[in-house]
Amino acid sequence: MIKRRSFFAIVLLVASPLALATDIEGVQPAALDQPRVHMHLRRDPHGQPLSAKAMGESTINVQAFLDTGASGILLSKTTADGLGVKRETAGKDDVTFTDVGVGGGDRFNVSDPLYVYLAPFGKNGEPQSADLYPISLGPVRAQIGASAGLLDMLTGGLDVVGMPAIKGHVIVVDPKPVDHFDDTMRAGLFDARDKAKMPKCDRHVKLSFASFQRFTTLEPATAQWPTLADNPFIGPNPTLANAPPVPAVTVTHNGKQSTGSWLLDTGAAASMISKKQAEKLGITYVEGTEGTGSPKLNGVPDDRQFTFTVGGVGGSKKSAGFFIDSLALPTQEKDPIVYRGAPVLVSDITVEDPKTHEKITLDGVFGMNFLVATANVQESGLMPDINHMTAGAYEWIVIDAPAATLGLKLKREFEKPGDRIEIKPSSPRAAPKR
Repeated sequence: MIKRRSFFAIVLLVASPLALATDIEGVQPAALDQPRVHMHLRRDPHGQPLSAKAMGESTINVQAFLDTGASGILLSKTTADGLGVKRETAGKDDVTFTDVGVGGGDRFNVSDPLYVYLAPFGKNGEPQSADLYPISLGPVRAQIGASAGLLDMLTGGLDVVGMPAIKGHVIVVDPKPVDHFDDTMRAGLFDARDKAKMPKCDRHVKLSFASFQRFTTLEPATAQWPTLADNPFIGPNPTLANAPPVPAVTVTHNGKQSTGSWLLDTGAAASMISKKQAEKLGITYVEGTEGTGSPKLNGVPDDRQFTFTVGGVGGSKKSAGFFIDSLALPTQEKDPIVYRGAPVLVSDITVEDPKTHEKITLDGVFGMNFLVATANVQESGLMPDINHMTAGAYEWIVIDAPAATLGLKLKREFEKPGDRIEIKPSSPRAAPKR
């Protein structure tokens, strides 16, 4: 995950009174932060929280990413082993669940039933007692990393709270602290009935939800599945042939246009467009470069291209990206949010039904770089160079799962429909070493 931030200047340019959209310019390829929550686990709702040793002290708290792109709740092997989480077994063998993601398929173990308790992630650190985790759910079965890879060793384990916890609740994100170099966003999951916790938004994007369970496998097939839930899309459900209509994402480039359903993914630092959608815009990979360490695109000047390695379920892959002329986000207020010079990677996320062999490739992924402070990332050695850091355009981000909407509150200077926002980059600088 890419971290840390800088101080930015934001300039408002007055648009023509006839403008029918809110334009945003200056977004960079990678988000500077992604939402997280505090979590603890129990085997019984009235039992003691599971605890682990950390820095010589006992703790119940787990920092987990709040990820709409995850169909389940994922625990790293490091976290599961530290907390003593048990695995489901079939005979002498652990149950194995194969999930799908950005890098293809990945194998997980399945936990015994757990109760999950969640608290907001803010400036005051972790909750001081087990009673201060207001959102709870269960019993659920989590996915557990089958092995502790290099990422686990470097980070201590990455843990994810996905859609089983998010459905029925509301995500509230305050992205403004990310505009400063030394801070992180505030995020929390709240009861949909707790209206006092819901900031008012001035733009609302309708969402659909899609299940990907049929594209996963379980061994043995008669075992207990991990708990899964549907993922949100901007556009109609891509897994159904005759899905109910939902306004989709529209992209234009060099006079060509394409429309598609994009996964709303709070766990993605970068955004992506499929190769098929990119081809409709006249963009293809230079032959022989896709999948290499130096991918390159046809149809885009070199100075409008970038490369980025994206990791997730199934591993990681390096892709080439470019700045689309425009990306339009439909709103229920009929005032589209239009990103000018919108950075996207060209990458396919394809899933296959193991029974019917039907394949579906996502049209795109709408990641956090369109929602919070961003930067251009140049990968070099162990530490990437981060420059052209820019502030986000929003005061609040609200994902209301029961209402199936993405709510956005523009910063005060950008509230009027038809405004034009230009986000100016700060002076290029490298990220500090930590």
